[in-house]
Amino acid sequence: MKKWLQSNLNNIIVGSFLIPILLVAFVSISHVTTLYSLSNPLSWAIYLSVAVEIAALAALAGVSAKFGKFIYLPFGIVTFIQFVGNFFYSYSHININSQDFKDWVDMISGLLETLGVDPTDVTSHRRILAFITGGLIPFISLTFAHMLIVYSSKIQTKEDSIDEPVSDTVSDTLNEPVVLTEEVITELSKKAGQVEAEQVEEKINPTPEELDLLEKALKNLEEKSKIEEPVETEETTKYFVDDEEIVEEEESTMLTGLPEETQEKIKRLSYTKNG
Repeated sequence: MKKWLQSNLNNIIVGSFLIPILLVAFVSISHVTTLYSLSNPLSWAIYLSVAVEIAALAALAGVSAKFGKFIYLPFGIVTFIQFVGNFFYSYSHININSQDFKDWVDMISGLLETLGVDPTDVTSHRRILAFITGGLIPFISLTFAHMLIVYSSKIQTKEDSIDEPVSDTVSDTLNEPVVLTEEVITELSKKAGQVEAEQVEEKINPTPEELDLLEKALKNLEEKSKIEEPVETEETTKYFVDDEEIVEEEESTMLTGLPEETQEKIKRLSYTKNG
């Protein structure tokens, strides 16, 4: 039993939607026939009531399928006709002298008195009872019809997604071997170079302020890199002759520009000092 329920679950749900729709539609056709028979022969009244019921279901399907705003006009017309037909039949069928109707008035009077309906106002109680028992019938039918359409569309979408075959083109492309020719390699290398260049451009994108700072730093570095004239210092060369240290003075900028006599005196003094 459990397996049967699981395998036929969708059919059971669809049937639970269809049963109230069909029963209410049959009753609604009878009620609307009474309304149309006021101004038409009985045969024509039956045709019109059946047409109205089918038109209501078709209009509801159009609304669910989103045909556009225009579909709401026929949907509203046929729904209004169904409402009036069911309401009228229930109102005309109520016997105000029956015990059932009197019991209804006694039961509902306590609630309706707060709304201003007097318990002795039989006509008002008759209208309210007719609205509850007849006026709501088309809304019940249309509500279940809408739920059936939505549920059927979901089932269809689910089945299509499961049964959709895998594209042969995709499978062939996946199984096709890749041949690396010289043209393919060249094209791949070009694309790789373009991607790398784009990445470098994204990474290196200095602002105008950063460029100004870089220019100033380069100017400072250029000024510091200018080689100034070397400053010569006094250098002496020491060597030994017969175990005596002889200091020979090299040319220096300290002696350059001095008179020769002064240079000789400085040389003698340094020799004497070192000696």
